[in-house]
Amino acid sequence: MAEASLQAEIEPVEILGGRRLWVHRGASLGDLAAPINIAFSSLEDEFDPDGDDPIGLCLLVSDRAEMEDRPEAVWEDTEMMFAGYLDDGTQVRVRYFEDAQIEPGNPVSPTQEESRRTDYSLEGTPYRGESFADSAVTPDDVLGLWRREAGLPEEEMLRRVHEVINVVTNEDEGLVALSTAFLQRNERLRMSLWYFRTFVAEAHRATHVGTHLTLRNRDLLEGRYLSGEDTRASGVAFELEHDGLRTYFNRAIWDQVMFFYIGDNEVGEPVRVHYFPGATVPPPG
Repeated sequence: MAEASLQAEIEPVEILGGRRLWVHRGASLGDLAAPINIAFSSLEDEFDPDGDDPIGLCLLVSDRAEMEDRPEAVWEDTEMMFAGYLDDGTQVRVRYFEDAQIEPGNPVSPTQEESRRTDYSLEGTPYRGESFADSAVTPDDVLGLWRREAGLPEEEMLRRVHEVINVVTNEDEGLVALSTAFLQRNERLRMSLWYFRTFVAEAHRATHVGTHLTLRNRDLLEGRYLSGEDTRASGVAFELEHDGLRTYFNRAIWDQVMFFYIGDNEVGEPVRVHYFPGATVPPPG
């Protein structure tokens, strides 16, 4: 690391689920943008995604003035992404290497490049995705799908039906998938985010419908943020509960939807975040 003038050590980072990363600690980063990029590239060149190597570069910044001067959720010059605060107010920034894995995968888990090349649109399929508000789908249709397949308590279904934002219909079967979104504060990030859930009818899960909904959710909420229609949240968070999908989509960065890993929730499920363009983060106070 001498050539990069950036001193980093391999450490498990508790806030990032205890994953091992190259960690640089510094009161201030000063003019280290170029050395950070050089160091990252050098370390990524040596990275073996199938080995036990550290999965990225983490910066621990303790200079409050610098945090306030550079409040962007993603630092454009280094691509270092905000991943939260430690209890002492230290800010955590992270950038993952290509194909970094946060959980064991399986032989058919897509690489980041494979994800980038995959078309997750529904064009040419019997499916149609659209916003709930613009569709012919009714609340009764939503409740009907949930009653048949979701096994949710009636009270919870009646509450969630008002959170539906996107739907997918099949030309023969009607409504087969939907997503809901709700606003919630993330204590680790000390900011509000949109959280969303997707539900796909069992017969339609071996398709791109779920990923397509994730893209639609991101784009809908991001569009509202950029237009000024709704700026209550600076991004979107997704907690993946399904064990099979966690194994299949096991990369730290989901290139297909541009979400990155920020740690685990209280029950050990990975949490990924997508920040809206221009989003800023709160100071540590």
